[in-house]
This record gives sequence, structure tokens and C-alpha cells, in this order.
Amino acid sequence: MEWLDVLLGSCIRTTTPILLAALAGLPTLWTRDINIGLDGIMIFGAFFGVAVGLWTGSIWAALAITIALAALAGLCFGVLVAGLKVDVFVAGIVLFVFAGAATAYLLTILFGVKGNLADPATPGLPAIIIPGLADVPLVGALLSGHSILTWLAVLLVAGLMIWDRRSVGVLYWRAAGSHPQALAASGVGVLRRRVLAQIWCFVFAALAGVQISLGQLSLFTVGMTGGVGFVALAVVIFSRGNVALVAVISVGFGLVTALGYQTTNDVVPHEITVLFPYAVALVALILLSRRSVRRTVAVRAA
Repeated sequence: MEWLDVLLGSCIRTTTPILLAALAGLPTLWTRDINIGLDGIMIFGAFFGVAVGLWTGSIWAALAITIALAALAGLCFGVLVAGLKVDVFVAGIVLFVFAGAATAYLLTILFGVKGNLADPATPGLPAIIIPGLADVPLVGALLSGHSILTWLAVLLVAGLMIWDRRSVGVLYWRAAGSHPQALAASGVGVLRRRVLAQIWCFVFAALAGVQISLGQLSLFTVGMTGGVGFVALAVVIFSRGNVALVAVISVGFGLVTALGYQTTNDVVPHEITVLFPYAVALVALILLSRRSVRRTVAVRAA
């Protein structure tokens, strides 16, 4: 049973950044301004979480300042995309490329190091231990010993599902993408909704990066997200805007990644196990794209 406890704990840890980033990108799918730069935002979040944590010595200051910076960046990005009509795909690609180069440069000029920043003084996200559950087989691995951002991701899933069913907030986001003229005619600001979607995206994608740098490792390495943002982007596309599906698919990718970590080189080469989640995402995206093309052809033929 011990190996199962280890696997479940690893699955929760690998699922958290995927789920947070996917939930971050979900409103941008609803508004049809899907942000493909999720991985770039995560890189910035991971960097500033570590940098601010070292400067202040406080994990809470690191979280607060990273959130504030992400919200400001999301506002600028939203204005560019929704207000100034910059192509969102081009902007997302530029964001991803810029993130890798900018964080490598900032490491050199601010800390005098290249490639990685590892300091024993870096504060980590505290693990939440639930008394009475930590030593319970299976249950303890699922519910105890995880960071506050893991529980934030769970609360976000529940909150978005309730909000989607009992509030007009998500409906406004959906309408901003599918029926902007009707939304504007009802007196709701379409531009504001699209910008808010990008602010939401930047904040929670940055927290997904913080989860990797401070929730799992307590250090920063250039490119440390390892493409998790692109896996999250695939999750958003697979879900087609459904919150529950985002959670389920994220757990699936997290489990596959955790299995890869638990598999030894004697069974399967490590390079293949690391590649597997991304290969699954690529194949699924190709199949989804072909299905969409067939539907379009069928509609036109009719």
C-alpha cells in the first residue's frame, strides 16, 4: 500500500499546477481570446515567487506581490488584445518566448547567477497537515500534506461550477465571446469582461508557477515549468469550456505524469515516461482538430 500512497501524493502534486493553469485559461476560452501563453505566465510566476520570497523572507509577501504583478500584467495584456485588437495568438507566443529570455536575464542582473537560483533562505509554501488523517492509508495521501494552492485549486473548481450554474458572471464571459453585440445591447461592458478574463488568467497561471517553484522545489530554474502550461492549454481545449471536465482531465494528466515519475528506468526509459503526457496531448489535439474539420465539412455540405 505504501507505493499507492506515494503515487497518490505525487499525483496531487503534479495535478495542482496543471489544474490551476487550466482554470486560469478557461475564462479566456469562454471569451474566445484563449491565451496560449500560459506557460510563459507560469515561468514569470515561478520566478517572481522565488525572487520576492528571497527579498522579503515571507511566503505571504511573495504570494501577494506575485498576484499584484500578475494582475497588472493581465490588465496590460487584456487591453492589448481586447482594446487594441492585437492578435491573441501572436501575443501569446511572444509572451512565452519573452518569459524564458527575460527570466534568464533577470537571474543574471539581479542575482548574479545563470540557469538556476537555489538559496536555502527561499521560503516554501507550507504543507497543510490535517490532524488524524496524515497517517491514514490512501486518505492521508489524498487530503493531507498539500500546499494551500492545492486547496485553492479544489475551491476554484467547486466555486466555478456553482458560479456557472447559479450566477450570470460566467454567462457574461461566454456571451462576450459568442454574442458580444447582444451583451453590449444589454448594458454589460464587453471590453471589461474580456480584460477581466485575462487578469484572471494571469493571476492563477502565475500561482500555478509559484506552486512549482515554491510548493514543490523552493528554487527557480530557467524553463522549470517543462511545458506544463501547454498541457494545461490542451486541457482547456479538450474540456470545451466545461469546468468539471477541466478537473477530470487535469487529474488524468497529473496521474500519467506521476506514473512516469514512479516508473524506473529498468521498466521504461525515463525520457519516454516524461514525454508521454505531451504525446497524449498532441495526439488528442490532432484527433479533436480532425473531428472539428469533419463537422465543418458536414455542415457546409448540408
